[in-house]
Amino acid sequence: MEKRYFDFRDIFQVIRYGFSGRKISVHFIGLVLAYLIYEILVYLSLFTVGGTAAQDFWNEHALLPVLPFGNIELAQTTEIAMWIGIVISAGIFFFASTVASKITIEQLRGDFFFSVGDAVTFLKAHWKSILGAFIGLLLIQIFLALIPLSIAGLGKLPIVGKPFLMLTSLFMPIGFFLGVLIALITVVFGVSLLFVPAVVATTGADAFETIYQQFAIVWNKPWHMVCYEALLFLIKLIFVPIWAFFCLYGFSIVLFPIRLLHAEEMKSSMSHANGWLSGAIEKIATLPYINALGVFNINSGAHGTAAFTTTVPAIFLTITVLMGAVLVIAHLFSIASAGNTVIYTILRKKIDGHDLLVPLDSQSTETNEAQI
Repeated sequence: MEKRYFDFRDIFQVIRYGFSGRKISVHFIGLVLAYLIYEILVYLSLFTVGGTAAQDFWNEHALLPVLPFGNIELAQTTEIAMWIGIVISAGIFFFASTVASKITIEQLRGDFFFSVGDAVTFLKAHWKSILGAFIGLLLIQIFLALIPLSIAGLGKLPIVGKPFLMLTSLFMPIGFFLGVLIALITVVFGVSLLFVPAVVATTGADAFETIYQQFAIVWNKPWHMVCYEALLFLIKLIFVPIWAFFCLYGFSIVLFPIRLLHAEEMKSSMSHANGWLSGAIEKIATLPYINALGVFNINSGAHGTAAFTTTVPAIFLTITVLMGAVLVIAHLFSIASAGNTVIYTILRKKIDGHDLLVPLDSQSTETNEAQI
């Protein structure tokens, strides 16, 4: 097992632990699954709306995922489908993050051969803790928010409304502290988006213990957490673009012979792929150094129905570009999962002196020996 300092120096290990084929593949599969579910829900809702809704949406956005809070006009059915897709995608993301965090903590404990299958088995036994932690925090927020909402609602009642509001104003100091508590829980919920998978993966905690750990982080070591997350963000900012550059430039090298010998066919296929990706290839071509070989050039005059020999390459070209984008995002998520796991082990050590790098079996043995 590597030497650990339990301070900011440990976070630099994330550069190596985040660039892991197992963790990237876990997030890659999760992203592909989330993307397919989201797009299927969106287009099913558009077909349900009827008319030219699906065709119009395809002409404008094609295969690129569109979020419901963008500046576009959508039918209510489609917006609902999008929000359902976001919730499902979030669930898939947190499950994938837990699997990646479990692999990371076992590597930190010295088990470098801990498999994805073992991590998935762990997830099957603890997925309720992940959902329970988020649902529990949301219910707490909703319950506390209902108090001022109920008071405001009762204040609208005729005759008794005004006197009721006057009486409740006597409890304004309590309301102030209630507002502070709601703000605290909002912060805790934001922190839980980072650390719930790491807490469950490292400790196997239930939902209540997981929620408690989020409060412990915010209450005991808020500035440590902020500084460590800022350092992790800097690592992402440096290494994810490097990974993206190598992916795109490697793709360019592979396609360059075709671009050299079949320039017009290549441009035509790129043009149709660009249309299906809502202009994404044009944007890729504008990135510095990426299009030095001219691979991402498109034929701006390409319209209408393409020949079969152009359509088939365009289809696989579109799929490849999408998969490349997913691979880059998967690396980002892999760094995040590994980084938040490392940060949680540091924070836990600083909060209560508990060393999470000791395997759980060893912890139980030590506890039993101490009791004897």
